[in-house]
Order: sequence, then C-alpha cells, then structure tokens
Amino acid sequence: MAAQRTTGYAVIIVNYGDPALVAGNIGPEVDADDGALVVLVDNFHSQEARASAAALSAERGWLFVAAANDGFGAGVNLGVAAARRRGHHAFITVNPDAIAPRAVLRELARHVDADPLALVSPFMDTGDGEPHFRGARMHRRTGQMRSGWSEFDDDPEWANWLSGACLAFSARAFDLLGGFDEDYFLYWEDVDISRRAAEQGMRLEIRPDLLVIHDEGGTQEAGSSRTKSPTYYFYNIRNRMLFGRRHLRGRRWAGWVAASPRQSTRIWMRGGRKQALTEPKGLLAAARGLLAGAAQLLRRPPATTPRGTAPMHGARASGPEEARPLRITVAIPSYRRPARLAALLAALPERIAETPDVVVDVLVIDNDPAGSARDTVTSSPLEPRYVHETTPGISAARNRALDECRTSDLLAFLDDDEIPRTGWLSSLVDVWRHHRAAAVAGRLVSVFEEGTDPWMIASGTFYRRQRPTGTPLPAASTANLLLDLAQVQDLGLRFEGSLGLSGGEDTMFTKQLVQRGGTLLWCNESEVEDTVVPSRLTREWATQRAFSAGNGLVHVNLRLAHTSTHRLALRGRYLLGGTARVTAGLARHHYGRARRHLGHDARGMRTFHRGRGMLAGARGHLYEEYARP
Repeated sequence: MAAQRTTGYAVIIVNYGDPALVAGNIGPEVDADDGALVVLVDNFHSQEARASAAALSAERGWLFVAAANDGFGAGVNLGVAAARRRGHHAFITVNPDAIAPRAVLRELARHVDADPLALVSPFMDTGDGEPHFRGARMHRRTGQMRSGWSEFDDDPEWANWLSGACLAFSARAFDLLGGFDEDYFLYWEDVDISRRAAEQGMRLEIRPDLLVIHDEGGTQEAGSSRTKSPTYYFYNIRNRMLFGRRHLRGRRWAGWVAASPRQSTRIWMRGGRKQALTEPKGLLAAARGLLAGAAQLLRRPPATTPRGTAPMHGARASGPEEARPLRITVAIPSYRRPARLAALLAALPERIAETPDVVVDVLVIDNDPAGSARDTVTSSPLEPRYVHETTPGISAARNRALDECRTSDLLAFLDDDEIPRTGWLSSLVDVWRHHRAAAVAGRLVSVFEEGTDPWMIASGTFYRRQRPTGTPLPAASTANLLLDLAQVQDLGLRFEGSLGLSGGEDTMFTKQLVQRGGTLLWCNESEVEDTVVPSRLTREWATQRAFSAGNGLVHVNLRLAHTSTHRLALRGRYLLGGTARVTAGLARHHYGRARRHLGHDARGMRTFHRGRGMLAGARGHLYEEYARP
C-alpha cells in the first residue's frame, strides 16, 4: 500500500505591533513540520515593530510579508497569495493571540484538502480552560450574536458563522469566494465570508475534536479582562451596518437599520456597565462606530455582493456568470482503471485552460471498494478532489457527483477511459450559454488498435451518429454530457439506482429530463476520444453489448411508464419487437454469411442479440452487464 500523502499547509498570521506574542504562540514543532509554511503578514505599526517581525521570520524560517495597515482581511489575502506562490493549497488563519498545536493544524489542513468546499474551525478555549468558541450564530434580521451551532445551518432565525481566529480553507474555496472582503478592516469579515460560503452551498464545519487556545484580547488594549478596546467597539458597530448593506435589501435592510441602536448598545455592553465611568473612550468609540455605520444609509446597495457572490437571502441568479465566474465541476466516476484515469487527468489541464473565464474543478468518484483510484488522484498535479463511493454501481457514483457539486453551476461528466479533444469543454459551454439548455451532449469518438477484426468495425457497435449542433435529443449518454445543475435540481432528477450494474441509467436520466420539460441539445464540436481496449474488440463482447442494450432499453421504458396498463402494453410491444428482431437479425446474418457480406453478417448478429435482450427484458429479466464478483 502506498504511503499516505502528508498535506502541506500554510499558517497565515496577520500581525500588528510587537510580534513577541506570535513568537511565543507558534511552537517549534510547527517550524519543524516539513509540510508547514508559516506566513507572517506584518501590518505596519512602526519601523521598530516591522524590523522585529522581519527578524523573527528570518530566525524561525517563516515567510515574511510586509503590508500596509489595510486590515485583517487584506492581510489574509496577501498571505494566501504569497503561500500559493510557494505551491500551497490549504490555508489556516491563526490569530497572534492563539495557540494551535501542530496536530490540530495538520488535521484542519487534511480536512479542507479532502473537502475543498468546506470552511472549518476548531473548538477554542481560553488559557484558563474556559470555553471560548464552540461555533457562533448571527440573527438573520438584526445581527445579534449568540454562541452555538446549527448542524445543518438551516435555522430560519440564526445563521452559523466561523471564527477567523482559526479558520481553515482550500485554494479552491478561496477562489470561489474571492477571498476576504477588505472593506471590513477588522471584525465581521469572518461573519461575511462564512455567510457568502453558506449561500454558495459550501459547508461550514466545526470540529469539536480539535482544540486551540485563544486568549482573546491579547492584541487588545483595555483596562480590564472584560472591557474591550475602542477599536473593538468602533469596528464591530460600524461593520454590522456594512454587513447589512452588503447582504440585505428592501424590508430586511430597513429592519436591520431599525435594530441598530439596540444592537450597538448590546455590542458596547459586552464590556460591562461600569466601563462608562472607567473606560469612557470605549463609549465614544461606540458612538463613532454608530455614526460611521449610519453612513451606509447614504450608499447605494451593490449590484452584487462583494467579489461577485450571491446575496445572503437571495435566490440563484438567472445567469450565474452575470454575478460571478461560472463554476464547472468535471466529474469522473472510476472503477479499477488507474492507468486510464491517470491519462485522462494528465490531459485535462490543457482542456480546462481553453475556458479561462470560468472556474473549473475536477472530482473523481472512486467506486472501487478497495479505493484503487486514490493513489492516482493524490499523485496528479491537477489536484482533483477525491471521494470514495462504496455503494456498487455507476448510478451511485453519478448520484454522488450530483451531491458533491451543489456549489457548481454546471457538471460535466466524463468516463475514466476517455481523453477529451481540443474544444471539448468550451464547445459545450458555448452551446449552453446560447440556449440555456438543461443538458448538452457531445460526441464520443472510438479509436481502434491496428489489426482490429473487420467484423467489429462492420457491426457498427461503436458507431455514433453525428448531428448539427443545437439538435434536440430525446436521450443521451453521460460519456460526454454537460448538465445545468440548477435545472437538474428543479426537475428533481436522480440516476436510477436499480440500473447501476446493468447500464441504461444515463438513458433513463436524460429521458426523464426531457419528459419533465428540460431541453437536451447536441454539440457536434465537443469530442472525447475512447481508445477501445482489446477485450472489447471481440465478437463475443459485441453480441453481449447488443443483448445488454436491448435489455436495458426495455427496463428503462418500463420504469418510465406511469401506469400498470401502460407497462403491460409495453411488455407486449417488446415481446413482439424482440421476436421480430430475433427473426430478422438471424436471417440477415445467414444471408451475409452466404453472400460473404461482412456488413450483413455482423449487423444481423447484433440485431439478433438485441432482440434477445428485449425478449428477456419483457419477461422481467435484468441483465447486469457490470455485475461484480
């Protein structure tokens, strides 16, 4: 068994002032971790502090990034950019006043490496052992904060958010979100990125099994352990209004504004009642924050939320590319073909580069219980996402793809033994953009080795008909298929599980798509190449495939029948049709043999076996071509 790959990760620390706190909180075990890169982003405070931060970084082997004092979000964005230039793709923000053990950092990195569309935080305690962060929630109408967590983030009143004091995310998630919004400067930027992620279908996850020590206030200047700094009051109150302006419209925005005096008082009261006398600067800062927040009333709401993401309470945009880059997932179900899968993954970067205006990610669904595709995926420079679907059958693998791609706009299916040709994806996307079809199907071009039996070529087993681009189809294969995921979801489509080992699940899926009102179009310019392996170039395999095709057709249409009367009529029809094909096919085969006409010989034999498959299906037999030992 191959050794498990150690996930590399970058720890992003945004520092302001004396870096002594960081020096003490980042232990030598992190420095010694070969997979770790500590990035110290120094927001300018003074020349002395900057010199100390640079010297500390040089001494500890950290990556030093000098930054203007543009705030936490801007600092994180700079740190991520610097780490990516070093080749890192998993990132963890850690506050200067937080202590995160190496084991915790490694597990957070492993989590987002395995699930790139998740944002993850650990539990946090204070240095005294008191619970500090166990997940947090924000009232959707007022912005009031509360500790706690909703497992599925589906509470109608309270929305989850994760703390930026220790937050893990992948490069893919960062790109889809556009990074942290730099307008917040300090506080609420983690609330904002959490809500943007949730509204795009990403997962917000809290890890109770991981613990970080966070003595909040270590970077604050206040008179007591409870009292907050004037900076805390100003930006929390100001940014609450900024968040509302970013995410809310109409009555929701009006309600948010109306709640501002009370919620601003709540924020100030986090420091206790006595602070009005002991720390008057805090009260003045709170008042200034309220005035600064009120300035949002004079600003027009953005046409889209920051960095092109969906509004917090909005529906899916009618055209995704109008609000943000189009997101496409290339899904590859795989079963025990690691060499072919490796060739496909090696070919994809060039094809993906042909669509520079979209964000493309790759998902491999390994349907082998032994996980034979894992090593191929982890060793690929493309860094695809890997999921292991142990339920046997192609339907389970394809449904897993649908479940894993909820944040994407489009899903492009490829088989693991195919190689896409030039223009494969860009052509599919062009047709989709022009017609807004629910699905677009492209060509599958079979390539044969030299010396292939001429009978196989003459049989038409691998013949695929060409059509003008834009031609509507009644059904299609998933070998080269682009799906509009919003329309698929609206139509309530899934792949039929009972056909997972027999085939025909893609025919049934696309037939249902058309029957329920979706449009399925042909794209003749999109081509994927299938080099046919020798085991499929035998007459035995061709006749077996013909039997399977006839059998699968019957079962698909029987499952699509809405009444028992209709199913009974179909059985009768296929009994007659199967009998006719058996008779005609056998006659044509013998005619071809007698006349030494290879085409009649081979096609007659295929027709004969297709008829046999139809007869078996009409009698209730389901042939499982892909049955497993």
